[in-house]
Formats: sequence, C-alpha cells, structure tokens
Amino acid sequence: CLSGEYQVVGIDGDNFLGGDDFDRRLAEHFRKHLVEQGYALDLDLQVPEDLTRFILLMRAAQETKEALSSADVHYVGRRDMFQDQNGDSVTLELEYSRMEFEALIADLVDQSIDCCHAAIAQSTEMAGVALTDVDHVLLVGGSTHTPMVQRAIADALCSGQSKSKRPLQDEPDTCVALGAAIAAANHAGLRLVEESGATLTVTTALYTHRSRLRLVGRFVAADTEAPGADSVALINAGGDVEGVVRTESDGDARVFEFEEIDLPDEGRYPFLIEPVDSDGDPLASFPVTVVRGSDDDFRPTGSALSNPSVLAKDLYLEVLRDGRSDREVLLERGSSLPARGEFRFFTADQSGAVILRLYQNRFPIRTIHLSIPEDTPVGSPVDLDLEIDESMALVAQGEVAGQKFWAQIEPPPAREERDWQAIETLLESVEVVGRTLWGLESKFFKREAEPLVAGIRETARTDPDKMHELANRLEALLGSYHNRDAKLTPGWGRFEAILDAVKRVVYRGDGTRQLGMSLDEWRARIEQIERTGEAAYNGRDQSAWTQSFNQAQALWESLAQDEVRFRSIDVEGQLKRIHANLLGEVDEIRTSLDTFSKSANPETRELQDRELRRLEAELQKRVETPLQALDLERLSAAHAKTELDRLWEAAAAVRRGCEKLPTLGLVSR
Repeated sequence: CLSGEYQVVGIDGDNFLGGDDFDRRLAEHFRKHLVEQGYALDLDLQVPEDLTRFILLMRAAQETKEALSSADVHYVGRRDMFQDQNGDSVTLELEYSRMEFEALIADLVDQSIDCCHAAIAQSTEMAGVALTDVDHVLLVGGSTHTPMVQRAIADALCSGQSKSKRPLQDEPDTCVALGAAIAAANHAGLRLVEESGATLTVTTALYTHRSRLRLVGRFVAADTEAPGADSVALINAGGDVEGVVRTESDGDARVFEFEEIDLPDEGRYPFLIEPVDSDGDPLASFPVTVVRGSDDDFRPTGSALSNPSVLAKDLYLEVLRDGRSDREVLLERGSSLPARGEFRFFTADQSGAVILRLYQNRFPIRTIHLSIPEDTPVGSPVDLDLEIDESMALVAQGEVAGQKFWAQIEPPPAREERDWQAIETLLESVEVVGRTLWGLESKFFKREAEPLVAGIRETARTDPDKMHELANRLEALLGSYHNRDAKLTPGWGRFEAILDAVKRVVYRGDGTRQLGMSLDEWRARIEQIERTGEAAYNGRDQSAWTQSFNQAQALWESLAQDEVRFRSIDVEGQLKRIHANLLGEVDEIRTSLDTFSKSANPETRELQDRELRRLEAELQKRVETPLQALDLERLSAAHAKTELDRLWEAAAAVRRGCEKLPTLGLVSR
C-alpha cells in the first residue's frame, strides 16, 4: 500500500475450487448413502433428469454444511425429495456430524491453502513481500464460516507465520460489497473539512513516481451565500507560494487545477491549499501532503481501487531466438488492466512475410500475418503496440517496412470441454510420455502427473467442470515434456533446462575438472550435444532427438553424482547442503500428502485415509520431529552425517508410500 493506493503483488487461486465443491462432495456422500438404502441412483450428470436429482441433493448438502458451522451434529430429514431412476420416491434421513464433514472436505481445504502459498511465493518473487510481511489475513466468502477453514487458515497463515494473530472475519459475506463502496468513495476524491465547515475535495492522486504532479480539486465555502473563492494558492512547507490558479464555478463549488507541481526529488512534500477571495484574503487553509516515490517502489500493477482487474496469465509473442522458436513475454501475469506496452522486434529472414503469433500462456489468441517485400533487409524494425482493457479485449497495432497494421483481438473463448474419449486419450499420453523418460526426468514427471491423473478419475462422476480443469492442467504439463508442434518427446524446454544445469556447474569458474575434463573439453562437448540436438529437433527426427536428449541427461546425472563426490571434501558445507535439501524434501512430501485426491468410493477412501494417517504420523515421528531437534553445530561431522543419512532414508520411505497411494489396492499379474 503506497499512499493509499493498493497494488497487486501476488495473485493465485483455483476457479474450480470453492463452496460448491463442499456441497458436491457432501451430495455425493448422500447419494451413496441412499444407494445403500436400496434406491436406484447411479447418476449420469450429462442426463438432465439425473442432473436435477443431484442438484436437489446439493441443496440438502448446502443446508447441512451451513448448519454444521454452528452445530456439532445436524439431522437431515427430507421426505419425498424426488423419484429415483425406478420411479420410487426418495427420502433422505440421517444424522451427520461436523467431524464427518471435516474429514470429507479436508483435501479441498488443503488445496485452498496451497493457492495461498502460491500467491505468497509470487509476491515474494515479484515484490519481496513474504508471509512474514503480511499484516492482516482477511476471510472473504461464505465458505469461511466453516470452522475447519478458519482453523486451517489460522494455522497456515497466522499465529507466528505472519503479523496477523488471527484471521479477520468481520463481514465475510458483504466484504466485496464494502470494498466496492470504498472504491466508489476513492473515485469521489479526498474530502477535507475545515472547522468552519468549508470543504476541499482533491479528485486526483496525491502519489506519483514522476517529477511532476497534476492536482485537481473543488472548494465549497462554509457560507455558500458569500462571495466564493476567486483563486487558489498552493503554499509549500517554507511558506512560499508555489502557484496561484483561477477557479471556475460549478454550482456552489469552485473548481481549480494545478497542471504541474514540481517534485524534484523522491520523498514527501507538505503543502497548504488556500482558496482566496477577489481581495486576496484567504477563505480557508487545507494541509495536503504529496508523495513522490522511487521507481523501485513503484510497480505498474496499478491500484486495486482504481484498477481492480489484473492479468491472470502471461501474454507473450512467439519469436525466433538463436534459430529456434521461443517466447517473449509482453505483459506479465499480475499486470493491472487496462495496460499498454510498446515493443520493437526485427525481421529475421526475407520470406516476404512477418508473422506475429500472440499467446496467453500456451493458448493461441491471434496470428497477425503481414506481407512485406521480399527484399526487405534482415533486421528491419517491427514495431508493435498493445493495448488491453479490463475485459481482456486487446488491440495490436504497429508498423513494419512502412506498412501499418491494426488488429482487434477479442478475449480468448472458453475452451471446449473434452468428452471422456478425449480425456482417455490424454491419460494414455501420460503413459506414452512416461515410458520415454528415465532417471530424474521420469521421477519429476511422475511426481507432477500422477496426482492430476488420480484427480481426474476421482472427479469424473461428481464434478465434470473440475475434471476438465484438471485435464487442462495435465495437458499443460505434457506440453513441457512433449512438443506437439514438432511431435517430439521430450520437449525442447527440458533439453535446454538440462544443458543449462550442466553449464552452471561447468562454467562456475572454480578451476575444478569435472569428470576429469578441462574447460575447453567441456565447451566442445556441450556445443556438440547442442548442435546434434538442434539438428535432430529441427529435422523432426525422434530417434536422433532421443539419442541427443539421453546424452545430455546422462551427462547431467553423471555430473551431479560427481558434484556430490566433489562436495564431500567440504564436509561442513556438504552437511549444510544435505540439511537444506532434506528440509525441501520434507516440504514436498508434506505437500504431496496434503494435496492427494482421494477416491469417491467410501471403502477405497477409508483405505487411503488410513494410509495417509500412517504416512503423516511416520513423517512427523521419524523425520520432522528429529529434524527439528537436530543441531549440526553441536554434533561431530561423522555423527551429523549419520543422523542426516538416517533421516533421508526415513523420508525416502515416506516418499515411496506417497507414490503408492494412487495405486493402493490395485491387483497385479
């Protein structure tokens, strides 16, 4: 918050996660209970009659959820709710406890907390604002009435994690409306009232990062029958008059404007604004402070009051870089809307065309094709201006080789939902890509893909919208490991990332001969792999591409092992690195346990719950507690190494248990 202007420094969330998910989860529980009672309710939500039945179950679930916010147990009694698929009238009667409900929604609450941490990670990266810098945690929306939600937020974001001792929950249902009222008041301006009753309203911002500020306001005298202000004087802290401007009549008010107030340096500038009559006598005096911030403090993400919309995903242009297709981010995620950017690129060939492909994340939103003379010199400037409004409507204009262009781009349409066959194809792609990977690449891919696959299968019956969202996320993940345009696996980005990791170790300049090779030998080896990899990729040769990728990966994994041996010489440094890596591994395991998507089948869910509890207890007892108690400073190097190795083994056992969760109970041949 800079001089009353709130700026967005981190944004995250899940559009397919909210109170409706609580209702759906509980409605599905009720459906299964009714099936056990003998009712025919094998529902298909694509069938209108079945959808109606499920909506009525959701209404009962919502009523139960709200009741359990204040009661430990709620009696559900709904007679003749609807007819089942055999035409029998359905009656729902049972007692349901808050404890049962909390166990049912625990994973959904954990997912919400993960979104909070993702936003905080982004704000830490973009603006240096970490959780420890947060003053208040504000609860908004009906679902924050749920006691479990309040406890989870307090544990994760308050009570020592931030400066907020407890979450604020004064008006969770009307908080957004109150914010709108504040925004309206902000647009009306800053209103100052003198003891005499005279008022001054400043309608422009009092904060800037520029060297000049425009100030506009209106003055209403205490006695509107008396002669009004003929002019307004601006007086600095030293008592000198900075400027005098004439006023204009606007009903009972006198309107004035200072076009440019000089602010030569960063800091606060106190002024007095004094309306004066035709004789030069002051009618009132109002203190106003103007602030010029630094360029470092100023972030063009705008104000949540004056510019409430922000860009949720990066907007980028496909460009050619080092002979390969690459992305150039034009407007970053978190930029306030409306936004504008001016960019200059250059022609890369003499094909007779300039092609500007715009994407939002990986989704293509517009391709602009411009025909230009074939003899246009390589390196000719291509100017591109972008303007985007709050509704995501985008205007692109510019000039190349004397030719001007203009294009209006509507907001990207909602993606069509896949049918189940398309989702099956996507799941098969996971298996195909997974079989092509090995080593650390295979481990990283499975760690990200398996929870998404399990979540898709879990939500297929009860929440089609969320199933499609998880499918979109899985498709985005696959895009990192399989390039659909080049039809090659793995993707180019993975190849680049591995070689970059190799270069960071080899070129760090400490004189070490990794794997016995000199720096010149390493440079030649890396350049050879890059050349053969680029040729295979550009030639769409999967066999040659696989060979080049495997060479790069083998080189990196061998180098990583050699690094471990090299670092063993620095015993103290090695112990600190092992300790830090173990802390990261524990955080990842805890996240895997917290975000695991459980089965909708009650028996399977019970099995998974039991195993989750066992793994959580094992992680706490065998890893987290002894790790917190471990004091490397007081132990000998040998003893510390032994303890860390033991903790790593325990963490690895829990990790293996996490990896088996999605396949728990499956049969084998």
